[in-house]
Amino acid sequence: MENGLHNGLHTNHDRNGDRDHGRLANGSAGGDGKPVINGDTATNQLQQANSNPGASRMNDLPDEIQHITQGYIPLSVLISRLAQRTHNALQERITALARIHVPGAAPAVNGNSAHAAGGLPDDVSPENLTKKTQLLNFIQETHARWVKVLVIAAWSRKVEPVSKLVDLMAHINQQRKLYDDGLDYMINLKRDLTFARLPNPDIKTALQILSTGDAPWMPDLGYIEAPPLLPKEQLQWIENLNTQLSLRMNLEEHDKIPHHFQDYSIESGRVTFRVPGEFEVDLTIADEDFEKQFWFVDFRFLFEPAPAELSDMMRMFLDQKVNEVLEKEGLRGCYNFLHEFVLTHKITEYVRQAFELSRGQWVDTLKVERLNRAMAIQYWVDRYPPEAPKSWIILGVHSGKKPGVAVDPSSTSHLTLRWFKDNKEMKDVAISLDDATVSTERLLKKVIGKHIEYILTTIYSRLKVKGRFVNREASLGLTVSEGDPEESALKMQLGYDDYVTVRIAPTTGFFAMTPQTNVTWNGERQLNSQAKDPAEEGMRCLELVRCHYFVEAMNRRGGSLGWTRCKISVKMEDLKPILNTREAFQTVWFRRRGWTEQWYLMLSLSLSGDRWWLMEVSQEPTRITSFTQLPLSPGSPNLSDKFFANLTVFTAAMISHITDLRALHDRKIQHTARDTPSCSLPPNIKIPSVFVRLSDILQKDQSPGSKKKATSWAIDFVQIMFNGVQNSSSSSQSGSPETRSGRAGTEERHRLSTLVDARFKVADPERFCLLKGNVERDVAFNKRLGVFALRLRAEVGHTILDTLAQRLRAIERLVDCVDAIRRSDRDVRCEDITLNRVTFTYSDRPKANDGAAMQQGVERWRASLVLRKGEVKLELERDNPHLRVIDLFNHLVNSQLRFHKLPFFLSSTLPVVRAFDSIEEAWKDIIMRGVGRVEVFPAHLNWFNIRYTLPGPNRGAERRLTLGVKLRFRRGAPMWHVERVEPGVAKHVDDGFKKALDRVWNAEGKVWHNLIHSAAVAIDNGVEALLKAVDEAIRPLVTQSPLMMRQAAPRAQQPQHHQQQQQRGQNQSHAPNHKMMAAMAAASKARQHPQQPGQGQVVVLDD
Repeated sequence: MENGLHNGLHTNHDRNGDRDHGRLANGSAGGDGKPVINGDTATNQLQQANSNPGASRMNDLPDEIQHITQGYIPLSVLISRLAQRTHNALQERITALARIHVPGAAPAVNGNSAHAAGGLPDDVSPENLTKKTQLLNFIQETHARWVKVLVIAAWSRKVEPVSKLVDLMAHINQQRKLYDDGLDYMINLKRDLTFARLPNPDIKTALQILSTGDAPWMPDLGYIEAPPLLPKEQLQWIENLNTQLSLRMNLEEHDKIPHHFQDYSIESGRVTFRVPGEFEVDLTIADEDFEKQFWFVDFRFLFEPAPAELSDMMRMFLDQKVNEVLEKEGLRGCYNFLHEFVLTHKITEYVRQAFELSRGQWVDTLKVERLNRAMAIQYWVDRYPPEAPKSWIILGVHSGKKPGVAVDPSSTSHLTLRWFKDNKEMKDVAISLDDATVSTERLLKKVIGKHIEYILTTIYSRLKVKGRFVNREASLGLTVSEGDPEESALKMQLGYDDYVTVRIAPTTGFFAMTPQTNVTWNGERQLNSQAKDPAEEGMRCLELVRCHYFVEAMNRRGGSLGWTRCKISVKMEDLKPILNTREAFQTVWFRRRGWTEQWYLMLSLSLSGDRWWLMEVSQEPTRITSFTQLPLSPGSPNLSDKFFANLTVFTAAMISHITDLRALHDRKIQHTARDTPSCSLPPNIKIPSVFVRLSDILQKDQSPGSKKKATSWAIDFVQIMFNGVQNSSSSSQSGSPETRSGRAGTEERHRLSTLVDARFKVADPERFCLLKGNVERDVAFNKRLGVFALRLRAEVGHTILDTLAQRLRAIERLVDCVDAIRRSDRDVRCEDITLNRVTFTYSDRPKANDGAAMQQGVERWRASLVLRKGEVKLELERDNPHLRVIDLFNHLVNSQLRFHKLPFFLSSTLPVVRAFDSIEEAWKDIIMRGVGRVEVFPAHLNWFNIRYTLPGPNRGAERRLTLGVKLRFRRGAPMWHVERVEPGVAKHVDDGFKKALDRVWNAEGKVWHNLIHSAAVAIDNGVEALLKAVDEAIRPLVTQSPLMMRQAAPRAQQPQHHQQQQQRGQNQSHAPNHKMMAAMAAASKARQHPQQPGQGQVVVLDD
C-alpha cells in the first residue's frame, strides 16, 4: 500500500458518489445518518451512551465484556496533523528544489519560464532529473500516507461493529490467557509433588537390625581396618607429606601457580594459599604422583564480617566444587572459583547490611535493590521531588579485562563501584573499596562524602572568584573530611565577627546552617525545599542569607542610634548605571534622624563587594539627583556604637561637603579641595578641606549693585574644614502667628547639625592686638599666628556659606572698629570685645604714650557698639552727656566713614556736650521763672548751635543770641571755634550781647584765642571753660532792666528791630531742621533723665 491501492480499497476519487457511506469529515453524518464530530463516530456514541444511562452498552454486549477505550485517537486530530506535516514538507521540498540550479535554463519572468512558440526540447540535465525525481518521490510518499488515512476513514464508517469486534477479541484473549495459566499451574504442581513423595519403608530389615544388630542378608564389603597410627608415625607421615608438597610446589607447580596464589605456606601436611582481603584455602595431596590433583581440606574468609567457621552444608558444597575444579583446572581453576565465590559473598553481605540500614538509622532515605550479581542503592530518596534527578550507586563485579589489551596474568575480576550523581555517572571519581572490611555504611559515607564535597566545593569555587572574596573583604573556608562527611563544612563570614557554617546531613542530604537564627533558618529552609540543584543555587542562597543578616543587624543595632530603614521607589534601571556591576545586588536604604528628606544612605550588597552610597533623591517623580560613593574601608564593618557614631559623622561631613561645593558652584565661586589632617575627627575619617577666596564670599554676600570692597586686612584665603556633628532638639512651629498662638504645645524635632571650622590669616596681626583670645564662644583669634578660627553650625543638608559670610562681615566690622580705636590718638580703651559687641571707655584726653599708666582722676564714660547684621548701633550708659547726639553717632557708624571718626568725635565732643549739660543745668531756674531760656541744636557732630532767648524791653520783641560751636582745623590742628551767628547782613551788631561776648573774648588768663568777633580753643584745652564763660557772660543779661538798655542804646532801637525781623525769618528757614534734631535729643534725654513735668524741658519752637 505504498504507492497505490490494494485489496480493493476505495480511493478518494469516489467519495462523493457513494451515498451509502455518508459524510465523514467535520460535522458530516456517519453511517446511521447521525452527525459526527470530526468524523469520530465512536466518541459520539460514547457521549450518547453516557447521556442515556438506560440504553444498552455497545449493542447489547454483556457486562463481563470490558469496553476498550484506551488508545483511541480522534480522526480529526490525525487528519489535521497529517495535513500540517504535508504542508511543512511541501514548503521544505520547494525550498530545497529552488536551491538546485539548472544550467542553461531561461530566466523566469513573473515565475513563468519563457518558451518559444514551437516549444523547447525536454531538459535532460542531471540537475533537472534530480529535481523531478525528488518531486516525484515526495508526491508518492505523501500519496501513500493519505491513502492510509483514506483506509482509516473507511473503517471509521463502521466504527460500531469494529469497536464491538475489538471488545470481543480482547475478551477472548483474556479468557485464553486464564486457561493457559491454569494449565501451567496444574503441571507445575504435579512436577513439584514428585520430590515430596517418600519411598516405601523396609520394615523387615529394620526390625532385624534393631533386634539382633545384624542382618544376614545384608552384603559384607570385606573392609579391613588399618591399624591405628602412632603419634611418631603420624608426625613422620606429616613430614613426608610436607616434603612431597614442597617438592611438587617447587618442581612441578612453580610455573603453574596463579599470580594471586604466590603467597602460600606448607605446614601440617597441607599447603595454605592466602589471598589478602578475600580468603585462605588449605589443599593437600593423596599421591606421590605430581600429575594427580590437589584435594580440598579447609577454607577461611579473610574479611570482616564473615563466619568464623563454615557450616556443614557450606563445607560439603565447597568440598565438592573445589575438588571438581582442582581435578579439571588445577590451581588456577581453584583460585577462580573461590575468588568469584568470595566476591559473591561480599556482595551478599553488602546487600544484607544495606537492608539493615534501610530499616534502621537510614530509614526512609535509602532504596536498596538486589540485582543478579550486583546491588543498587539509591540514597537521599526524600531529598528531592520525584521528578528531580536521582543519585545512586551500583556495586558489582568487573571482569578486569580491557578490550583490545592482552590478558595480564595479574588481572582478575574485582568488585567495582559505579556512582551516578543526579542521573549522571561520575566516571572521573575513584572510590576505593576496602577488601578487608565489608561495610555498607562506610561505603555510603564515602560516596555521600564525595557528593557533599562536590556540592560544597562547587559553592566554594563559585564564591571565591567573586570580588568580595578576591579582595579579601570577607573570609571563606572549606573543610572536607573523606572519612566523616558530617565534618565537611563551608564557612562564610557574614559580619565582622559572625560566621555561618553550612553542613549537609549524610543520611538525609538536607542542609544545616549554624548558628541557628531566623535568617539562617530561612536560608536552610529555602535550600532544602526549593533548590533543585543546591550546587548551583547554594551561592545565591548564601548571599541572600548574608544580605538578610546584614540588614537585620543594621536595623537592630542602628535603630536605637537614629538610623532607620526606608523604602524608596527607585527603579533598578536607574541604579544599574550607578553601581556598574554585573552581579545580582540588593539595595537597602537608610536615613539618619535629623537629615533632610532628600538625603539617604544606600547600601548595595553583592558578591562583587559591599558599597556605601550617599543618595540625593527628589520626590514627585522619584529620581536620583546626585550620588556619591563613600570611601569606607572594604570588608564587613563592626556594627558597634562607635561605627554608627563614625558613620553619622562621616555621612554628615560628606553631605555638608557636597552641599557646600554645590553652593560654591551655583554662586560661581572658585574653590579647591585639599586633604588636610583634622585633630577633632577620628583618624579613620578624612574629609577634604575647601579653600575659598575671602573676597569672593564677601562679594557674593553684598547686595546687587554694591561695589566690591578690598579685604586688605586678611589674606585672601579661607579654609573650610569639617569638625564634627552635634545633636540638638528644637521646637518648630508653622503657620500664621494667630495659629501658632492658639496651639497648646510645640512639636519636638530632632535636628542634626554639622560643625565646620573656618580659618583665615590676617595680613597684619598688630591691627588685632586689642583682641583677647576667644572673641566669642565660637570665634577665636590666635595672636601669635594671626589666625581667626570660626566654629559654624548648620543643619545637615544646608550650606554653611551664608553663615560664613555673615560671620566674615561681622569680623570685618569688628576689625574696622578695633582698628579705628587702635589708630585713634584719643584716650579710648577697649574693655570687652565680642563678635556682636565692642565695649570701650573714653575720655576727653589724648592718648597717653606707649607704656604710660592710665591717667588718674580722669572721668571716663562707657559705650558699646552693637554689631548687627543690618546696622550698627551705639549704646551709652545712663547720664552719658552724648545721649543728646546719639542719633548722630548712629548715623556716623552706619555711613561710609564707619568707625574711623568715632573715637575722635566721642573724645573731642565730650567737653562740649558736658558744657551743654552744665549750661542747661544753670538755666533751669530761669526757665522756670519764664524770663529766658537757652536751647542747644546739634546740627552735626562738628557743629552745634546755642540759642539764648531773653525778654525784650517793655514786653516787646524777644532778644535772641545764637552762638555757633564748630570744629575747624587751624594750622593742621583741630580747634573748636565759637562765634556769634546772626541772620541777615548785620553779623556784628553792637548790642549788649556783643559787649558781653567781647569781655569773654578779651578775658585775661584765657586758654582760648581771641579772634576779635569769636574765639578758638584747642580740643584738649578749655572748650568747656570757654562755653561756660560765655554762658556766665550772657546769663546776667536776664536780670538787667529793659529801660537801662534803651537808654544805653537809644539810637540802635530801629536797627535792632529790623535785625529782629531778619533773625525771625532766618529762624523760620532753619526751624524744621532744628526742630527734628531737638526732638531727637529731647527724647533721648527724657529716656535717660526722667524729670517732673515742667522741669528742665527743652522747648522747640516752630517760629
